[in-house]
Amino acid sequence: MALILRVDVDKPYGRAGLFRKVISKLAEDYWFPQKVQSLGYLSHLADFLQFCNSQKVSGYIYHRICTVPDDKIIKLLQEGKHMVGLHAENTRNYQTFSEELSKFKKMTSPLAVESFTKHGSGELKLGRNHYPPYEPGKYKEWAVKAHISYFFGNGICKSGNDFNNPDGYFENMFWIEREYRDPDFFDFGKLIREAKKQDVPVLIHPCNYNASRVVKEDFEELVRFSRRENIEWKLL
Repeated sequence: MALILRVDVDKPYGRAGLFRKVISKLAEDYWFPQKVQSLGYLSHLADFLQFCNSQKVSGYIYHRICTVPDDKIIKLLQEGKHMVGLHAENTRNYQTFSEELSKFKKMTSPLAVESFTKHGSGELKLGRNHYPPYEPGKYKEWAVKAHISYFFGNGICKSGNDFNNPDGYFENMFWIEREYRDPDFFDFGKLIREAKKQDVPVLIHPCNYNASRVVKEDFEELVRFSRRENIEWKLL
């Protein structure tokens, strides 16, 4: 059994400091020059991928339209054998989803796009183009119709029983960010014990890995812990 890494790339320029928060918001919702490397476009993701690649940890990397990979990120993704997917925002209906998926595939060529996740869990409007409701039943139907995989929901695990994955679908994640962990399933010891019995998905946001010392240290400690316990990281 193993750990499965899911990565949601939410912020074009990260969120470490006011300047990066502001230009990320501009790039997300309004006019802004795209992929400006001199301003640190996806530099937080580059740092994260460099660590993962050094540890031979491959994962599913989900991008929004506003965080599509540039040439540097594409190289890191290919080197680390990561899988690229759409972090869907405009899920109002199948047509808006399909249009966003088609646009994303064109923007990420030559990378293959084989799966998607939903941006947000239904509570907040997280961007100008974001449709907030979280409707996983619809996404499962759309995945079949669009010939694309939908592996991961956005739930928070409360026990080892929450990692049940009928038909290869995980509704619940173990979140690296502490504020999204359930108090009854919070520590890495429980996570590793479950990973010895079943596949367990782990979710992290690179913007938080870069901006928060706690998130960075927690993720790197989990990787070290998994090595000590002979738990592999794998793709589905």
